[in-house]
Amino acid sequence: MKKIIFFLIDGIADKGKETPLRKASKRFINGILDRSFLSYIYPLQKEYWPKYGETSVSGLANLSILGYKIKPEKFKRGVYEAIGSKIKFKNNWLAVRINFATVNEELKVIDRRAGRNTYGLDKIVKDLNKKIKLEVPYKIYHTLGHRGVLILKGKLSDKISENDPFDIGKKVKRVKPLDNSKIAQKTAEILNKFLEQAHQILKNHPINLERKQMDLLSANYLLIREPGNKLLKLKNFFKKYKFKNGCVLATNGVDKGTCLAIGFKEFTLKEAKNIDEEMKIIYQAFKTIIKKNYQVVYIHLKKADEAAHDKDFKKKKYFFERFDMIFQNIYTDHPEDIFVITGDHITSTKTGKHHFGPVPLLIINSSIKNNPKEFSEFEALKLGCYFKENSQIWKFLYKNVS
Repeated sequence: MKKIIFFLIDGIADKGKETPLRKASKRFINGILDRSFLSYIYPLQKEYWPKYGETSVSGLANLSILGYKIKPEKFKRGVYEAIGSKIKFKNNWLAVRINFATVNEELKVIDRRAGRNTYGLDKIVKDLNKKIKLEVPYKIYHTLGHRGVLILKGKLSDKISENDPFDIGKKVKRVKPLDNSKIAQKTAEILNKFLEQAHQILKNHPINLERKQMDLLSANYLLIREPGNKLLKLKNFFKKYKFKNGCVLATNGVDKGTCLAIGFKEFTLKEAKNIDEEMKIIYQAFKTIIKKNYQVVYIHLKKADEAAHDKDFKKKKYFFERFDMIFQNIYTDHPEDIFVITGDHITSTKTGKHHFGPVPLLIINSSIKNNPKEFSEFEALKLGCYFKENSQIWKFLYKNVS
């Protein structure tokens, strides 16, 4: 059975002509472009791009690439962070994405990710779960890196605001109800109590004293984002496109959660400390999962996006050079299968933020080819081939494996 091996590179594209993807040495991928079709896609169409900031688009874009059109106001990331991290969730419970962050005494944000250092976060979460007192049952989870999930177990509203100001130097916000319902007001009050208690515990927590001694930023505040209380009803991906089955390879979080919600099996990747480690983890996981005869293998890679958020052009360029090497190993072992390489959005190394725009999509070993000269954003736009609807990608791929 011919397989589809689909690489989704988080934050693959960049702004400008000379991008990390274009500048990176990709000897193997560029050496097999005679077998390739290079196009571009809009992971999210303009009308589906979130209105509030340019930050949290990954889950929405992932579903869009898989062929599901969902309005931003309908998609609540907290729910998918939870199920993607094997956290129990029921409709009407409130699931909230958390960032462990660093603020100063005026509650102005110093770092939205506490320096991306996880030292002591599991201990912090354990203490918060013991010490915070609320009128509803709750539990906090550390999921991945600087991220976590808060579950409030009760009939609560998701019509509430976030407290994340999204920019360094801005003061954290109070959570507010977004409608006049009593349940929204109650939910906002509960979350504000939770956040105030958490900060009082965190600002002098022994772990944060240790972090300071280690020259690490304190994880002294919790930023909450995209609360949700319901799973969307989505058609099973494999019934929608007629593939036999499939597995997602991803770390805990929203990308895995959205795939699970539409019927994928899962292989949870260990958290990688750096790009080299991510590539080793991906390769070992792939060698394990490919033996299980899945028709679609959907692989999510994260470190390019992190490098761009940190405004590190060289590191993002290095990601693509290391990816080229690991891709060579995978392709060489499975030259008969169809390979796809694309991404979920632009993450700019200049601004450190997500931006609306097209990303390249490379298909190798399919029935059509257009002989691109290089794998880059520039070449994709120059060739002008475009999948207008992302569902067309999967219909095309199905024809190539059926």
